[in-house]
Amino acid sequence: MVVKCLPLAKRSEVTVTWIETLSRAIDRVPDLCYNVVQAVALNLQKGADVAKSLTLREIAEKTGVSASTVSRVLNDQPGISAETRARVLAVARELQFVPNMAAQSLATKRTRNIGLVTFKRSVPPHFVTSSLDAVGIDEECQRLGYHLLTTLVTEEAMKSDLPLPMVREKRVDGLILAGPALKPSFILELYNSDIPIVLLDNNLRETDIDCVLHENEESTYWLTQHLIHEHQHQTIVFLSGPNAWISSQERAAGYRRALVEASLEPHIFYMPDTTVETGIEVMKTTLAEVPHLTAVVAVNDAVAIGAARACKEMGYAIPDQIAIVGFDDIRWAELHDPPLTTVHAFGEEMGRQAARRLVDLIENTPQQEHVRLRLRVGTKPVIRRSCGC
Repeated sequence: MVVKCLPLAKRSEVTVTWIETLSRAIDRVPDLCYNVVQAVALNLQKGADVAKSLTLREIAEKTGVSASTVSRVLNDQPGISAETRARVLAVARELQFVPNMAAQSLATKRTRNIGLVTFKRSVPPHFVTSSLDAVGIDEECQRLGYHLLTTLVTEEAMKSDLPLPMVREKRVDGLILAGPALKPSFILELYNSDIPIVLLDNNLRETDIDCVLHENEESTYWLTQHLIHEHQHQTIVFLSGPNAWISSQERAAGYRRALVEASLEPHIFYMPDTTVETGIEVMKTTLAEVPHLTAVVAVNDAVAIGAARACKEMGYAIPDQIAIVGFDDIRWAELHDPPLTTVHAFGEEMGRQAARRLVDLIENTPQQEHVRLRLRVGTKPVIRRSCGC
């Protein structure tokens, strides 16, 4: 067996040539990958457009109108008679027409996804109303043809320099930021990323962002007046959440206004969170500092239930010695002993309003002026035994 070896100079030339060829091939990989992805997306769009146009043509043939008229009806555009619109919609139902969302996303550059961002708290769902907000958001998203993606953020995540993954990866068309625990700096970082945003149960003092809020001040004003005028209480305390939260500020303002009108002295105690546990803790402190108190207005039902537990542990009868009222009308309020007087907050309607407003912002054309909205959703008094009724 004879083995021939190339001269050293020749081998060096071959090696250099091989390395250069490999290097050029590696340099082309990103372009090749991009071209493949672009081709797949283009084919998907073409295939979806063909399938959709076939369906539109079928509807057009059955109704005797043009495909463009069918498209205008199915996209709820004006300029079509009621009779034609009804005929097109009837045939579309008959053919079980479903818009191709993949094609629409490619054509409109929208994902048809909405992101719901809330703060991660270790609170059972029956002690919060945010779960009802999410139900309303999801229902309205489905009605408007959007999908809902949810994520929870922690204190650490809000301090991170990295953008929210669903925003960074462009997986949503807009965000609903729910709850007063989301920090202003975190909200403004998302706001400055130029994505449509609606705040739910939150608001910023200096930056004007669309928001949906409870009727906080008037509701707590009514509850406090009820204790003063119907039950003749004169030493009433308010158990508040963090002073930075809009819900705490507005509910404390309603309580304070009612006391000032009755020439009574306000007593406000702040907590770092609004849970049953913080309600128990602050109530014990309150009883030590205001031992002659006769009534409590709590910032929400969870705090009210915690305050009631602390009173019972310390031997106070409710409502005979201390009356307690809350806010939200969570499921546990009616089951509590005694049943809790509160105001019913319409969580599902809050969610629906937030989703509706966000979709309006998403679908606005650049030519439309953006008028900031602050929406208030009313409450309903719920009288039970904890106030003395």
